[in-house]
Amino acid sequence: MQGVVLKPGHQLALEEVPKPQLDGPGQMLVRVTTSAICGSDLHIKYGEIPISPGTVIGHEFAGVVEETAPDVKCFKPGDRVVVAAGLWCGYCPSCMRGEVQTCHVGGVWGGGMFQGRPLSGAQTEYVAVPNADMCAVPIPDNVSDEQAILVGDVFSTGFHAIQQGGVGPGDTVAVFGCGPIGLAAVASAQLFGPSRVYALDMVPKRLELAAVLGAEPIDVSQGSPVTRILAETDMRGVDVAVEAAGLPESFSQALSSLRRGGMLSVVGLFAKSVELPLPLLGLYGVRISMGLADLGNMGALMSLLANGKVDLSGLVTHTFPLAEAMEAYDLFENHKDQCIKVMLKP
Repeated sequence: MQGVVLKPGHQLALEEVPKPQLDGPGQMLVRVTTSAICGSDLHIKYGEIPISPGTVIGHEFAGVVEETAPDVKCFKPGDRVVVAAGLWCGYCPSCMRGEVQTCHVGGVWGGGMFQGRPLSGAQTEYVAVPNADMCAVPIPDNVSDEQAILVGDVFSTGFHAIQQGGVGPGDTVAVFGCGPIGLAAVASAQLFGPSRVYALDMVPKRLELAAVLGAEPIDVSQGSPVTRILAETDMRGVDVAVEAAGLPESFSQALSSLRRGGMLSVVGLFAKSVELPLPLLGLYGVRISMGLADLGNMGALMSLLANGKVDLSGLVTHTFPLAEAMEAYDLFENHKDQCIKVMLKP
């Protein structure tokens, strides 16, 4: 079978890779029907997330169950499923606290580890999924692969950004960075009853979609976004800011847009360190929350899609056959055609 493989020298290639086999309890073999390219895949390409060359990458995928171990209870061959971007054990101290994203033995597909074993990635044709009953959810018949796949990472992360930010009825929210996760945060914010949601980016397609999802778009190329937000909030600042771009500049802008005592929820993936103005933050009582998404919300988020409460279909702008994965990466990496989310179909 074919897979997108990390090569030395910050290169990717589509190569023949071994088909996985089930070799233990709790596993299921999934035939991948859709996988997605994520910004963190580019971090891997450029060595900002270190993994070994030769690793198949990718952590977002949906598919059909082909085979299960005898002890798998929730799935059977033929079921459509989406699998979490990262796996968790369910019994370590973090998992027992409900914080599956910080599982002591967990890891992300495509270079991570689970219970001491490497996790090959999902931009391929088949994936052997351990701890399947816990780390996958079924896809309802009325939910497409293109929407379902977002539950495994993008929607879960955007929802987590709003949830850990403590957004409540009447709050004002600013989302910095309207890539897939920022847009999912915009959509998720609407579930918590905010009075206003601002979406900040400079790509017209992203800002248009943010408006469709209920936000007031702000083009950061048209002047200081902080000045604009302060003007919109009578100089108070927003209650919650979400940093979904992973850039020092947007991190600083998000902090500066907060009211005193406000919350900065960080879900962007940073390749560089960020300097914190601690004297000012302490004086203003600003709070910062950050970390990976709580993927334990997958089932509930799938229900929102199935019931039409949230529609994220607009995030998917391009689809390529797996055989054209390098063309897909070229489009995604170089921001061609205002792409947002790019899918691969084996």
